[in-house]
Amino acid sequence: MLPRLPLSLAIASGALLLAAAAAADVPTLGPDALRPGQRAVVRTVFEGTRVDTFAAVIVGVLRGGPVSGDMILARATSERVVRTGVAQGMSGSPVYVDGRLIGALSSGWPFMREPVFGITPIGEMLEVLDLKSAAGPGGSAGPSGVDVPGRSTGVTFRGLSWSDAPAETPTAPAGTVAARGPAPLPLPLACSGLNPGALESVGRWLAPFGFNAVPGGRSPGGGPPADSLVPGSAVAVDLLSGDLRLSAIGTLTYRDGDRVLIFGHPFFQSGDVRMPLSSATIATVIASDLNSFKLGMPGQPAGVVTQDRRTALGGRIGGVARMLPVAVTIRAPEGRRAFHFASIEDRALAPTLVGIATTNSVLESGSRGGNQTLRWTMRLYRPAAPPLTLSDVAAGDSPPREMAAGLVSPLAFLFGNPFQSLALDSIAVDVEVDPGRERWTLRAAQVLDPAVRPGGEVRVRCELEPWRGGREVRVLTLRVPEEAPEGRYRLWLGGGAELTRYEAQHAPGHFRPTSFDDAWSRLGALRSTAALYAALLATAPEVTSDGRDYPELPVSALTLLASDQRAGDAARRGDTAWLDERRLALGGPVQGELMLSVTVDDQAP
Repeated sequence: MLPRLPLSLAIASGALLLAAAAAADVPTLGPDALRPGQRAVVRTVFEGTRVDTFAAVIVGVLRGGPVSGDMILARATSERVVRTGVAQGMSGSPVYVDGRLIGALSSGWPFMREPVFGITPIGEMLEVLDLKSAAGPGGSAGPSGVDVPGRSTGVTFRGLSWSDAPAETPTAPAGTVAARGPAPLPLPLACSGLNPGALESVGRWLAPFGFNAVPGGRSPGGGPPADSLVPGSAVAVDLLSGDLRLSAIGTLTYRDGDRVLIFGHPFFQSGDVRMPLSSATIATVIASDLNSFKLGMPGQPAGVVTQDRRTALGGRIGGVARMLPVAVTIRAPEGRRAFHFASIEDRALAPTLVGIATTNSVLESGSRGGNQTLRWTMRLYRPAAPPLTLSDVAAGDSPPREMAAGLVSPLAFLFGNPFQSLALDSIAVDVEVDPGRERWTLRAAQVLDPAVRPGGEVRVRCELEPWRGGREVRVLTLRVPEEAPEGRYRLWLGGGAELTRYEAQHAPGHFRPTSFDDAWSRLGALRSTAALYAALLATAPEVTSDGRDYPELPVSALTLLASDQRAGDAARRGDTAWLDERRLALGGPVQGELMLSVTVDDQAP
């Protein structure tokens, strides 16, 4: 039997419930009217869907500027919260003083000995409701997202880069121990349908975005309906749905008809967005010395989040947000399985979500461990353009993790482009799982024709060592151009990744896309890692201007094309010309690289 509430608290709770039915009529109180010691009531869900309360006392107000805003500080006094601490998932819990709404619980500190928390003032939050979406009531805002350090500025993929700027050094995300002031509470990310073997990796991938990946499940009966949501109700923002559902759990702060405010802090502070809003059910609050969190489960679709701002997420009850369809097909010895997902289109997070979806599909198909080879192909579809097909092979110590990195990197590169927003129709990933590790290492090589005439052929003998196998010999033949002058030339041997890295160093213009369409085509032409390459190279000045290569130009032409007026992305000098390149396809990635020498001589036999 539940204990009876004191009469005063019961009356206050009843009054709050009545006020919730018409949230627009709830009186508010600004920071200037608050004083230390005032009693406060916080509404949130501790278990199930019932909105409960806990008591707190106002500590003071941290004054901020016009950009950072003010922060109200309070200390929880209810025994329940004193014992567990302020929990992740309470973000957005409305706080009342004398029956008037002062704001949303939104921030805190890890390792706190007392349950002190920050409150975002309601006046600053209400401004979000007045913002008009540029995408219109029925459209999609498309890719968005703030630039997470190390993920947007200076993003590269296999030598391709949008600029010469180095990648940023990642900094500690908000909510970590390095933060000195009150930081937004990390959001518990309920992972429903996630293979247990992937939870640790998913947590590590998503932590820089301010998420704490925790096990999830299904709400009993599908969860509460949208019309039951009131201030204090648990809500979820879905990042990924389908055969795997990833949902950030928080609390609804304010409702005015079909307009709502949630969380009390930003998601990514992306501005105009379109993200699915759902109801949620709380299983329990997990107490932790580092950060307590709500163990929640997403429920029924409730509406659309349309604004992601510093003080809150704003949205509407009703409507459906467009998601990016992602189809994954796994072909393994056990059989074929198809998985279907839908991801938000956020430019910072969507690539990681695709990697997570594919990794989970592989694990759910029964494939795990390092003694396997994963051959994957990813196809990207966008309007009025040919699909982009990317393929590779993963056969390292952790193939699923290696494959995920291979999927995430080119997507992050495209989403981070400076030319246009990446709007995809869909993504399809096919993965073939083979038992055993197929991986090759180049151990030795010998030029069989140390001197060759212009227009002749040069053969190179390569010794390759497969994973846990004996050495095998392969012979590659390259052609020397008829116009090649006498002299010594370099013959490079190795895997596709190593040759691409070498080319990016010595012919950088080949790796600076001049437009989005240029990058789209260059990505499709990148070398495979599952092949042995041989390249005949000459030391020669080269300029790449506006995407076109000009090898071995006279000095006067070089000066014109690579003049100071065309420095930067327009024109770049290189020091190496490619005379010929040959490829020998193998079943797995190739490691190692060697540099040999070839002599071109008119008198050679």
